Amino acid sequence: MAAKEESVPVFVRVKNTVRILAADPLNLEKNLAFIVQVILEEFGRVSRREILAIQDYPKKGIYDVTFDGEGVFRSFLSILEANSGDPRLSGFKIFPHITDEVFLVVKSYSPFVPLKEIESVLGRYCKKLSFVGKILNELGIWTLKYRFKAIFKEGLFPPARFRLGTVNIDCFFSGMPDFCRRCRQYGHIADGCSLCQGCGKAGHEITNCSSPKKCNFCFQEGHLYATCPTRKVSSEETVAIPGKSSVQAESASKPHEEEDITDQASQSGPKVKRSKEKKERDKEKKRRKETPDVSPSGDSLDSFLDSISRGERLYEAYKDKTNKEISEILEAWSDEEEFQGIHECISKTPEKKDVRAAVLSHIREFK
Repeated sequence: MAAKEESVPVFVRVKNTVRILAADPLNLEKNLAFIVQVILEEFGRVSRREILAIQDYPKKGIYDVTFDGEGVFRSFLSILEANSGDPRLSGFKIFPHITDEVFLVVKSYSPFVPLKEIESVLGRYCKKLSFVGKILNELGIWTLKYRFKAIFKEGLFPPARFRLGTVNIDCFFSGMPDFCRRCRQYGHIADGCSLCQGCGKAGHEITNCSSPKKCNFCFQEGHLYATCPTRKVSSEETVAIPGKSSVQAESASKPHEEEDITDQASQSGPKVKRSKEKKERDKEKKRRKETPDVSPSGDSLDSFLDSISRGERLYEAYKDKTNKEISEILEAWSDEEEFQGIHECISKTPEKKDVRAAVLSHIREFK
């Protein structure tokens, strides 16, 4: 049978070579002649002249077969993959010296995104995906990075950046082609990209995109990540997703305050307590309306405050705050619809524009 988990030590790996392991090295019927005549020629349809060399260690049951070219090597592997249950392979394990397996490093901008959701997205691009572990710093503290072993599907690569809810996820692997962080497609970089950030098509900007929004977990239309029916997370995971740590982790690495607002606000999810806070806020408003003001100037003051919109009051309160303070305010925003609107405002703001001004102007329009 074909083995998938065995590997060859790095220092003895040879290109265009497979290792054939005999389960019973003492079985004289399944010796070198059997391997050449039955497994290579009969099963793998490889001729003698297409075999460059064989290094055999009969007592250990090891046979390293090097083919005369990558084409023959690939052909044999494809036959092996399609017929791994062939009875002629019984008692043998066969695997390449050098696989297409790569190390994939994934960075999450929030420590509370469920690992299985990250694996679910990556799995769409991989024939094989194995979790290796968390990457720790020199103090043994998690760096918000994971390491995977992956074999990509033919012609596919996982996106170098994708998003789960409002949290960005970055992927790194050896041999990555150019990737555009604007439209999230391979083959070019952000400078000069004219594709829509929403649908990935040319001819319009995201502000004029008529394509319906898709869930960034299952990629289907009709719903967004928060209400995706394919997400099967426990209530504990649901509570944990939006955490605060992503903002703190990123704030140290960003050199400019304006970038802090963009990344921190886009990478932090809505607080689970928002609905509760909103209810408490509504109750407080109702209580104030029902409680008469006994001060002489109460009527005139209430009248004046009522004439100013909530957005205007928020704008006046926030306009002199630092970008870091504004980021913390956005992270704890209690109204879900307003929170999503702010994030859309940030995502629609072109690069090199004043994100701070755009966010404050958006808040100023609140009723």
